[in-house]
Amino acid sequence: MTSRTAGIALLAVCILFMIGASVAAYFRRFPIPTDPLEQLTLIANDRAGWTAQAVIFPVCFLAFTIIFGWMAAQLPAGSARWLAIAAALAAGAALLLWLPISADRLRLAARAAEMIAAYDPTAPSEVFRDTGTFWPYTFCALASVALLGAALALAGVLPVLGWIVAALALVGALTGAFVMHDWPPFLSYVILMVLSIGLIRAG
Repeated sequence: MTSRTAGIALLAVCILFMIGASVAAYFRRFPIPTDPLEQLTLIANDRAGWTAQAVIFPVCFLAFTIIFGWMAAQLPAGSARWLAIAAALAAGAALLLWLPISADRLRLAARAAEMIAAYDPTAPSEVFRDTGTFWPYTFCALASVALLGAALALAGVLPVLGWIVAALALVGALTGAFVMHDWPPFLSYVILMVLSIGLIRAG
C-alpha cells in the first residue's frame, strides 16, 4: 500500500464517518438537545437517520483498524512499525468500546416512540444509558491517531506532519478531558483527515 493509497483509503472512511455524524437530525441540532422529551422526539421522527449513524460509526471504526494494521505491515521493521501496530490495536479497542454505545442507540431507535407514549414529565425517562465506555473510547481513538502520526514521522513518510498530528491528538485528549468535558467523536477524525491528506500529497 503506497502512502497515496493509504491516504485515499483513510480519507474515504473519514468522509463516510462525517456523513454518519451528520445523517441523524439529532446531531444537526445546535446546541444538542438536553430535554429528554425533545431528545426522544427527534430520534422517533428520524428513525432511519438515527439508525444509520448507529451502524455507520462502528463500520468506520472497523475500517480504520484494518487500514492502520495494513499500514503497519508496510512500514519497515523497528519502532515505527511497532507504533503503527499499537495504533491499530488502539483503533480496535476504540471499536470495541463504541459497540455498547451503538447498541444503546439502536435500542433508542426501536423504543423511542414507546418511551414518548409512556413519558411522565414528573419522572423523565433516562434516554441515554451511561455505558461507561465513552471516555475510554475517546482516549483510545485519539491515542490511535497520535501513535499513527508518530509512526509515520519516525518512518520518514510524514516527518513533520506526523508529529503535528500526534500533538493535535494529544492536545485534543487534554482539551476534551479538562476544558470541554466532552469530545465530539468527529473531531478525532478531523485530525485523521489532516493526516490522510498529507499522505495523499506525499504519495
